[in-house]
Amino acid sequence: MLRQQFALRFIDLIAQNKVVLNIDETWLGMSDFRRRKWRAHGTTNSVAKMMMQPRISMIAGLDSIGNVYLSLVQSNSNNKVMEVFFQQLVKKLDK
Repeated sequence: MLRQQFALRFIDLIAQNKVVLNIDETWLGMSDFRRRKWRAHGTTNSVAKMMMQPRISMIAGLDSIGNVYLSLVQSNSNNKVMEVFFQQLVKKLDK
């Protein structure tokens, strides 16, 4: 029911030429990237390539006209990281 209400409101806003901006945050944690190699029979076919530490934090914004606003930070995100993202986003949108 909430999705339907949101969809109706969203369509109404778009019809009024309003721009809707959706922002979300995620992170890429410690990952074991693997690649393939030539191998002798009976041995494994993948090897660890690298470990990422610390994690990469990503904040992305996508608006209803197709603009993307992206931030990648090599640290754990917190409220300060979000504040900086919003400050820079406001500067960008004010131009």
